[in-house]
Amino acid sequence: MRDRLALVLHGVDLRLAELRRLAACGPHFRIVHRFREPGAACLPGEEVAWVLLACRSIEYPLPLPLSLLLLTDYLARNRRLPQSAAQIAAGLRTDPFYVRHGANVRTGARLTRKFSFSSMKEYTKRLRRALKVTFDEAGLKLDPFAVLVSEPTEGNEVRYRLKASVEWIHI
Repeated sequence: MRDRLALVLHGVDLRLAELRRLAACGPHFRIVHRFREPGAACLPGEEVAWVLLACRSIEYPLPLPLSLLLLTDYLARNRRLPQSAAQIAAGLRTDPFYVRHGANVRTGARLTRKFSFSSMKEYTKRLRRALKVTFDEAGLKLDPFAVLVSEPTEGNEVRYRLKASVEWIHI
């Protein structure tokens, strides 16, 4: 009886530790890039293939179209400082990684997207919906607004920041 109780308490302790880590650091994402040049990582021409939520040794793919894969990768790379919609759109339009996204694939399909300031609000809504679906699938009681954080400024501008730990995998 004591052994079973000890196992239950151990499980509860693990779950509480996981919840504390999630509250402090946010969820853990793995962003998979493919079609890299040999010997290099995160260079223009690679493709952002998937964003995966890593939870309890299971990976849950986020149901994201290409535009949101690129946005998530950008927010993950710049997660230390919040950025306005205009800053995000400018970054996605000028960063060589996103401008040449998927150039190594050598297909006729266009693997880039055009981003504008006005589209960012809709993209953040869609990204939060995808986060909610994935958190529910993983059994996590996380608020997508606590992961893709909107931070108001003194004016009417909102700045966005991804509150998560992220690792990049290159295949």
